[in-house]
Amino acid sequence: MPSANNSSKVTLFCVVAMMMMMKMMMVEAAAMPTAKHPRTHTEASDGAEAEIIPLQIDNQFLRHYRSVRPLQNASISPWTYNITNDATLVPPFLSEARCLLRGCLDLDGVEDLNLESRPIMHQAMLLRRVKSKGAEHGYHYRLESRLLAVGCTCVRPTIQYQN
Repeated sequence: MPSANNSSKVTLFCVVAMMMMMKMMMVEAAAMPTAKHPRTHTEASDGAEAEIIPLQIDNQFLRHYRSVRPLQNASISPWTYNITNDATLVPPFLSEARCLLRGCLDLDGVEDLNLESRPIMHQAMLLRRVKSKGAEHGYHYRLESRLLAVGCTCVRPTIQYQN
């Protein structure tokens, strides 16, 4: 009889373990993201396949925030911002830095042409609103990359000697 008792304990253990595994699988399945809208694949104008994904944009994140300390006037390579507005882009306003000097400022605030002011470039990801083919009022967003000048820095000039 002791072997029958051990066998029922093993069976009970296996049943409990399987129930726990099923519960874990159900919890995992419930936690998986579900698509409210089906994804669709289309062909882009350049022949590449494009995946269309539903997107919600929260305008709260598009507000302009002021820097704690504006650096463009405290730099030895000062710059100004050119602000452009394009309603088909998210964000619609883009600030791009433009260096004010060819050289850099010395300790007395005089331009030193032995140094050069150069833009600091940053690759930004933007969304462009594009009219959908065949839809009279429909549109979708296309992800774009753009290289933007975000500030200026002071560098030693590159001198190339010719033989």
